[in-house]
Parts: sequence; structure tokens; C-alpha cells
Amino acid sequence: MHNSLHQPAEGWRTVLRRFGPQMGRRHAVDIVRSALGAGIAILLCAVALRLLPHARETGLFLVSGFAAMSVLLFVLPNSPLAQPWSALVGMVVSTGVAITVLKVVPAPYADGIAVTLAIAAMLAVRALHPPAAGMALFCALEVEAGRPVGYDFVLFPVGIVTLALIVLAIVWNRTFGIHYPARPVIPTREGPLHRPRQRLTDAELASLLVDFNQSANISAADLGRMIDAAQSRAAHALLIGTRVGDIMTPSPATIAPETPLTEIVRKLVALGVKSLPVTDSEGHLLGLVDERPAMARLARELAAARRPGLGLRAAPPEPEARSLMGHGITPVSPEDPVSDLLQRLSDHRARAIPVTRAGHLVGIVSRTDLVALLLSHAPAEIAAEAGTPAAARPAP
Repeated sequence: MHNSLHQPAEGWRTVLRRFGPQMGRRHAVDIVRSALGAGIAILLCAVALRLLPHARETGLFLVSGFAAMSVLLFVLPNSPLAQPWSALVGMVVSTGVAITVLKVVPAPYADGIAVTLAIAAMLAVRALHPPAAGMALFCALEVEAGRPVGYDFVLFPVGIVTLALIVLAIVWNRTFGIHYPARPVIPTREGPLHRPRQRLTDAELASLLVDFNQSANISAADLGRMIDAAQSRAAHALLIGTRVGDIMTPSPATIAPETPLTEIVRKLVALGVKSLPVTDSEGHLLGLVDERPAMARLARELAAARRPGLGLRAAPPEPEARSLMGHGITPVSPEDPVSDLLQRLSDHRARAIPVTRAGHLVGIVSRTDLVALLLSHAPAEIAAEAGTPAAARPAP
């Protein structure tokens, strides 16, 4: 009963959160930079127009739409809505369409029709710019107030002031290291098999934005950079957050220092492993015997046994694990992050790394264990293509 009464409250809180702030917090420096840039740009345009003789009479004056435009250019410079094409073409097209509508449709019907056709025209030329819709309504309101504007208004002040604001936005944003206009995705000339890392193409990114109705909010280039950053952070979190003890093979098969070569090879083949830890009678790690030196030593022994005249000599003693194992192996602790293993396992000589606690062998980590970890966090279709269930971990 308690849970059933509690669930509606949780639902209401979820609904109410939808009406709360959805933007992330901006740093104080970003707030001051963007607000100050927009204010300075409007101030410079206002002063420049005021200094012109008979500015108002010649149709050169600021309108509120320019303030809305400055928000996009200086606060959201990476938005597709703020790019020079959207700003300049959107303002010009929207104003021109509105003036045309006002010449044939009387008020107040022209208000909605002008805004409708202005938005449709901006979308048609891929130049959506929200302040431009406000400019269309401004033209309609000017007609109702008895101050109709002509086609010269499209050039003066709309085109000139918009162009000036764009130039100021370029200078201001570049001064603070912000790329404006936004950087486009540069397609690679190499095929998919020659790319250093596989990533979505510009067309695929654009299609993804359309699928989620976000094409007006973020550019394909920025989405690509965000995906790359998210993948990098996810991989870092996975490798840092996963401990060696989570992926190691516990209580691995071991051999004693006196184990003969033939027994070592038989055990490597029977277990299907590449390395065998060497421990003493108390479980202390002494070293690691790798498959390659063991097989190389066996090949030498067989070659020597086939030499002519050796039948008259006594057979040499069989090599033991103590003469084959590597001593320069630094074990890891179960509490160490998996990221500490990457460099060591990338070395072609390191097939497995022993895991110890207070000198006692408690497990072993192989390249296969690391691959299994990555597959367990890969999409299901990738794990299926690899032929390994995402939850399964092969033996080392």
C-alpha cells in the first residue's frame, strides 16, 4: 500500500521537472562573455546609425529583432540557427516575404499569413532564424501603425545591420577562441578500411539529427565531436572504474618450478592457454612461462635429439619451468584499475599478467579478458558479430 501511494508523487515530480530549467549551468565567464558581446554589438550598431544624418527619415533604425539575433550570434554561436547563412538569408527572405504579403493582404489577416509564409520560406532555403519571424511581424505592425515599409527596408537596415552583427560576432567569438562560423565536418578521402577510427559520415550525422528532430539545434559537425567526446569519456570511465579483480581469471592453473618441459607443453595444449604462472608450494608467484619460449625450447630439444651420433650419448636432462619462466614480470593487484593493463597487454611479448595479493597468486588477466570486457559493453549486434555473448568471458 505504501508503494502504491508513493508512485503518484514520483510521477508528479517527474512531470514538474519538465517545466524546470533544461539548460546546463553556464560558467560565469561564459555568461559575462556572451552577454557583454551581444550588448556591445547592439551598442556599436546603434551609435553607427545615430551618427548617420537623417537616419530615421531614411529608414535606418534598430528594431527589437536585432537584439534577439544577438542572443543567437553571441550566446549560441554553434547553433545552426546562428550561422551566417541562417542569419543573413533568413532575415532578408523573411522581411521580403512579409512586405510582399502586406501589399496584397489587409490587416489583421496579413499578420499570421506573413509569419507563416516567412517561416516556410526560411525552411525552404534552409535558413531558419527565429528573430527573422519577429521581423515579419514587425513589418505587419508597422503597416497597422501607419508606417509601412518598402523593399528598401530589406537592405536598409535589415541586411546591413545583420551583416554588421555577423562580422562583430565573428571577431568577438574568435577573440575568445570560439569557432564562428561553426566548423563543418570535413569528409575523408580514404575509404572506411583505411580510416584511423570508424565514425559516422556527415550524411549519417545529419540523418540522425533529423530522426530526433534536432537538426535546428545542433550542427552535424558538433554532433560528431560530441559523439567522439562521449565515446572517449565512456571508455575512460569503463577502464578506470573496472578493477583487475573484476575481469581476472581467479585461481588459474599453475606449475611448480621443477615441472619438466614436456609436462608444461602438455598442460598449455590441454588448457588452451598461452601462459602458465610458476608458484612455490605456498602459492607465491615466482614467474610466468610463456608458450613461445617453451615451444622454441622444445623445438631445439627435438632438433638436437635427431642429430647423428647422439644415440651413443646420454640423454640431456629435460628443461624445467625454472629455466623457462620469465622473472621480470610485475604483477598487479585485484584493486588496480584495468587501465593500468592497457600498455602492458599491448606489448606483443605480454600475453597475460599475473594478479597477486601479498605475493600470493590470486588470478591472471589475459588479452582475452580485456576483449571480453569491451564486448560486454558493446552493442548487442557487435557482440553477436564477434561470436561472443556480451555476458560471457572466455578463458585466458
